[in-house]
Amino acid sequence: MRAEKKKALMKEKRAQVAVGPSSREGKETDSGAPIKLDTEAQAHIEKHRKLQEDLTDEMVDLARQLKESSMLMNQSVQDTEKILDSTERAVEHSLASTGRATARASEVYSLASRTSCFQWLLVFMMTCMFVLVVLLIRVT
Repeated sequence: MRAEKKKALMKEKRAQVAVGPSSREGKETDSGAPIKLDTEAQAHIEKHRKLQEDLTDEMVDLARQLKESSMLMNQSVQDTEKILDSTERAVEHSLASTGRATARASEVYSLASRTSCFQWLLVFMMTCMFVLVVLLIRVT
């Protein structure tokens, strides 16, 4: 079925080529006087020209809006980048401060535990001395 359609199309093309004007005749008709159109055809052409001009104007306007939007977006991205950079510096500073504070707290805690051990030892010695003094007073 397809082969038959292809053959029929090929025959039509051959017939058109055989019947069609020669290349000289085509050139002569193209270089001749301008083609006269009726008013309806000219109005149709003018209507399409007007539509094309309107579409062109609209495309130019849309391109301008797109450019403005992309410029605003670019500025927004740059502002966000600056904010992120400053935030990163603040976080790094905060982490460094936290590290120093943690080291200092560990140092204070170790000193406090040594001090508390020393305090408990002093309290124990004072209690022992008190007991010894009370015993000495009772014995004498």
